Amino acid sequence: MLIKRVIIVLANYCPHCVPFSLRYANKMAEDLGVSLLSLDIEVPEQLEAADRLVEEHGDWSEDYLIPQVFVEYTDGKVNHVLTGFSEAVSVTEASWKALFSNTYYQSLVHGQTAISHTPSPYPRKPLKEFVEKYLTFQGRCYRHCDQISSFMDLRSDLNNVIGAYVCPDGYVSRVVYFSVYPDVKQLKSFLYSQVGEEIVADRDIRPATRHGWELGSDASAEIGEVSPTGTIKEIYWTVYPETEDEKNRGVFVCSYPEKGRGCSRLFVQDKESRKRARSRLNACREDCIETENLKKSC
Repeated sequence: MLIKRVIIVLANYCPHCVPFSLRYANKMAEDLGVSLLSLDIEVPEQLEAADRLVEEHGDWSEDYLIPQVFVEYTDGKVNHVLTGFSEAVSVTEASWKALFSNTYYQSLVHGQTAISHTPSPYPRKPLKEFVEKYLTFQGRCYRHCDQISSFMDLRSDLNNVIGAYVCPDGYVSRVVYFSVYPDVKQLKSFLYSQVGEEIVADRDIRPATRHGWELGSDASAEIGEVSPTGTIKEIYWTVYPETEDEKNRGVFVCSYPEKGRGCSRLFVQDKESRKRARSRLNACREDCIETENLKKSC
């Protein structure tokens, strides 16, 4: 089956898209000897086609992640190849480089059928280890301070991990749900139980599919140990405030950085009051059992 063209959904304002993703998409089209179709979601005439493509073949949500890259075959079949990361721009760029060095990409270039993933014959490993090894990154705190944020596991089982990117003050930049068998209702249920329904909007929830080929050769070899499908779904929850009141509030995690503990519950708090308190404790509530025990021990 021959590839007809490469398609990239992007926006000129997005640093994950322009210039490097557009440049890499052009390189991909050149390597395959086909044309590149660029669909800019800021251009009304292209938006409808972009939305339809992403909804039918990509990672769809009301405010979906970009860039998203696809290959279209001569028989009309479309395969999803890559979705940009919600983390740093450098992470999206690294996924492009991993794609180009993977055997899946080489199979496309040489005109072969894409290599399907062979499930591991061994018992599957918990998803958490793979996620922490290949799908979490250090970055900068977002909309709160300029400190380093790192990933914190909030809940996990064999097939699912829910965690948050948290700065030393406990501010949550985003919550990420990783799953082999994703169910957005599970993420919403978790968030409702932590911070209530009012702050959780569908527009702030965005999915992304991760393939082994975009994560590097080691990840590509190991992904079958955690996922029979050879893919892992990420669903991001990032609060994008619209009103002044929403901008003044933030999501925090109950923690005690000096002890490396806390109950790990999410809660909503005024950003400025948190800064004025300058407390070593970032307690979700006054009667938090875990932090009360820590107070007594220090």
